[in-house]
Formats: sequence, structure tokens, C-alpha cells
Amino acid sequence: MKKTTPSSHDISGVFVFLLLGIFAVFSTVMVLLGARVYKGTVERLGEHNAERIAPSYVRSMIRADDEDGGITIGEEAGVTVVTLQNEYDEELYLTRVYCYEGSLRELFSSAEREFDPADGEIVCACDEITAQKAPGLLTINLRNGDTWRQVDIALHALR
Repeated sequence: MKKTTPSSHDISGVFVFLLLGIFAVFSTVMVLLGARVYKGTVERLGEHNAERIAPSYVRSMIRADDEDGGITIGEEAGVTVVTLQNEYDEELYLTRVYCYEGSLRELFSSAEREFDPADGEIVCACDEITAQKAPGLLTINLRNGDTWRQVDIALHALR
């Protein structure tokens, strides 16, 4: 019997196939690692936006409707509500800002309309809102998860 030695074509074919396999494995690993990093980045961005959006939204709403006697704090339908009053065409309208079912919500309606917290537009994630009003100062605390954010707003109408 005659022994055959592998030809150089057989060895180079195995080498190319091995190199292609290694490339495929490393490509798959890189895609999986990239997906994990992307997922973490999106989660952190969502948390950061929720922490930033709620205080900014509340601050801008209060500043826009800062009128003497136009801001009240109370409880309606079992939720804490910051109510902003405005008069349009001699009719009273209310903008209610509150937290309901894990969301900061806004409800703009006629003062005659009965308040239902489920009717409000969702602004962003927020679990709880508390508010305190002192002469010339409104303090609002917003909780999202375990994080509390305090918003202090100087009321210009009361100066």
C-alpha cells in the first residue's frame, strides 16, 4: 500500500475553514456583547429621562400658570393633585397635575367637569407626588422608584 501525504491544497482548505469558524465565533460574541451594552444604555437613559422630565415638566407648568390664587394643592379621588386655575372666555378651567398608576399625568378640563384620574394624559413615569405651599414658595416632591426629586418654585404672583 502506498501512503498518501496530504497535499498543500487540503491543508490550506482546513486552515481557511478554521479561520472562517473563528471569525464567526468572535463575530457572534461581539454582537451579543454589543446588545448587552445597548440594553444597559437604553435602561439608564430611560431612568435618567424619568428623573429629569418630571421635575422639568412640573416646574414649567407652575411657572406658566403662576397667578395669584391660581395654584392649589389638595386631594381628589384619593390622589394628591396640584391644580392650576385659568379663566378663558369668562369660564374657569383647571389643569390638574398628579400621579396615578405609576405615571405623572395632566388633565385640562372645565371646572365643572368631575375629576377622574384615569382621564389624564400620561407625561412620564412617576410613582408619587407630594406638595407643600408656603408664602411665595411651592415645594413639590416626586418619587420614581426609590428616588425622590424635590422641586422648589418661587411663586412670583405672591411677591
